[in-house]
Amino acid sequence: MRRVLCLWLPHLPLERLVRKGDARTEGPFAIIAEQKSAWRVTHANALAVQAGVTEGQSLPDARAICPVLLSEPADPPREQAFLYALRRWADQFSPSVALQPPEALLLDIAGVSHLFDGERAMAEHIAEALTDMQLTSRIGIADTRAAAWALARFGDGTLQIAPQGQVKAVIASMPIEALDCPEARRQELKRTGFKTVGDLYAIRPADLARRYGIEVVNALSALTGYRPDPVEQSALEPSYAARMSLPEPIGLVSDLQEVLKRLAEQVCARLRDKVMGARQFSLIVRCVDTGDHVLDVGFAKPCDTPASIVSQFTHPLGKLKIQFGADWFRLSAEQVEPVRNRQMVLEHADAETDATAQLISTLGNRLGFDRIERFLPRNAHLPPRRFSVTEATRGAAGAGWISDRDERPVLLFQEAEPLEVEKPGRPPQSFVWKRDTYHVEAASGPERYTPEWWQDRDLRTRDYWRVQTEEGPRFWLLTYPGAQPASWYLAGCFA
Repeated sequence: MRRVLCLWLPHLPLERLVRKGDARTEGPFAIIAEQKSAWRVTHANALAVQAGVTEGQSLPDARAICPVLLSEPADPPREQAFLYALRRWADQFSPSVALQPPEALLLDIAGVSHLFDGERAMAEHIAEALTDMQLTSRIGIADTRAAAWALARFGDGTLQIAPQGQVKAVIASMPIEALDCPEARRQELKRTGFKTVGDLYAIRPADLARRYGIEVVNALSALTGYRPDPVEQSALEPSYAARMSLPEPIGLVSDLQEVLKRLAEQVCARLRDKVMGARQFSLIVRCVDTGDHVLDVGFAKPCDTPASIVSQFTHPLGKLKIQFGADWFRLSAEQVEPVRNRQMVLEHADAETDATAQLISTLGNRLGFDRIERFLPRNAHLPPRRFSVTEATRGAAGAGWISDRDERPVLLFQEAEPLEVEKPGRPPQSFVWKRDTYHVEAASGPERYTPEWWQDRDLRTRDYWRVQTEEGPRFWLLTYPGAQPASWYLAGCFA
């Protein structure tokens, strides 16, 4: 017979921050989320609860009760990642572990509990291990997944076990909330007068389905074991990481690079086996005196080359202050993506692309990838709209560019800058730009453009002029023919 252990972590979002050493959790603190058009408390620590803060309370009301309350919005992606990490940890207890988002794990323990001297000893061992990790847990064990979940959530105490074959009797006293069915159905049952699961036993399934819907019948059948409710194992994503422990601490940059090289070779070998690469790598350096130091580097495209990894980590390792040495290292690949194999050609396009990606990676790790931008082509009629600016790690540089029949400025403004005309003309004979006066020596134009009629933007006709000034710079001037009074703008600068 199947036996299922449900591991519920009621304070996972809050304790995730506690484990990180967040100083805010030392006082009244709460996790909040937007519910029913208002920010409400979803988790509160002991100090906040003592001050009168309750779950479901609106944030203004909570702060009125506890003015010193600090809060943090829920972060579902990171909480999900934390739960997934715990799922990997739970593999040591069962070969079949499933995620039960957002705060629970399900373990199929049939045939494995005897390895821990029984179900109760196994559950106590798991709870003790989680306590050491600063996590609060509630555990329920039953014949079905739904019953184990109900015992963990609504059982008496932190551990409740339903003996084999006695699930129906044990869960009879559980509240209606223990049914895994839509909230509207549970509210309808409560309004009718049902308070516990046992109250439904006397009602025929056909009558329940006719009055409250088939969802209630299915939930009750799964809870009592009359309907199959297996634990569907959650597949683990492959881990691309390697670690190394040293008998003696090291501190020289050359030694650190040698350790990193060996770790990178192991990680990259696993990546290449799966035809994968990573856009980010994380290195943990554990120093003897100062603890863990986390170093991150990014790449413009998926990387699976050890030499590139060592090259990008050279600067962060050089800045790392190690006084008494480091003796533990871990390198992991983050943001893993498939690597698309390219056909070899005789041209140098691939080499140039690799060199550009290497340059972007180096500059991004030094300055920040959000500060490195590139131009991408855009299908538009007007010259200022024929390109867009995006982060350098997005898009393919140089793809789809169409050469213009006329010479274009090296610097093209998306928003033309107004000029102060001193000596009018077409184009003006002299003008002022950024407090400098320029006199036109030669000019050619106009080059006329009419915007796309289907656009909702400025539909005025535009004339562009190329002018050579006596002072040396060459400009691209813009005017709107027929506009009164006539106005001139600087649209770009030639080399």
